Amino acid sequence: MSEELDPRIADLKAWLLMPGVRDPAFYLQDRICRQFGLNIEQYQVLAAIKYHDPPVRVGDIASWMGHCANTGSMIVDRMVRAGLLERFRDLPDRREVRVTITKRGEQAFKQATRPLWAFVQTIMSALSPDEKSTLIDLLEKVRTAEHQHFPPDATFRIARSYDTSDPPPPSSSNAPASTPILSASPLNHGLNHCHAKESPAW
Repeated sequence: MSEELDPRIADLKAWLLMPGVRDPAFYLQDRICRQFGLNIEQYQVLAAIKYHDPPVRVGDIASWMGHCANTGSMIVDRMVRAGLLERFRDLPDRREVRVTITKRGEQAFKQATRPLWAFVQTIMSALSPDEKSTLIDLLEKVRTAEHQHFPPDATFRIARSYDTSDPPPPSSSNAPASTPILSASPLNHGLNHCHAKESPAW
């Protein structure tokens, strides 16, 4: 049994451990993505496009990622120049730009998904099923407490628990049918919630 800590020390230690877990995960996932010509932010954009109902606009991507519209537009511009995305002005409102994934982006996303998911499984194998359930419950309680402090005019999409009423996200055609897509998180730019639902390959 762990030694009982002074409540103030326990608060600080737990608080510091959260970014201490998140930041190395971000770094390691970025290293995996770079093997396939992506960085982790680009992977998240591709995941956001796949998860979002079409048509996907630049503003949708910015909102999903927790960025302002200008920052989202700059990210998309870089990905267009890299050959990962295409932009189209074919919506009824010509001021709006539709974004799609190119064949190059599709291939890179599929190639990166399997090792990213393997990484998640490897790290999480350190915990037993009961420990994972406990961890999920505890992190959701902390997240709920944080959300109570967001201003009512916050414009970005708040990360939330997976709801079975959501449409099932796609899974990589290069991975088993049960492999979940690793979704983008608008709060910490990590792939911090996985959706484990079977869905047809795309």
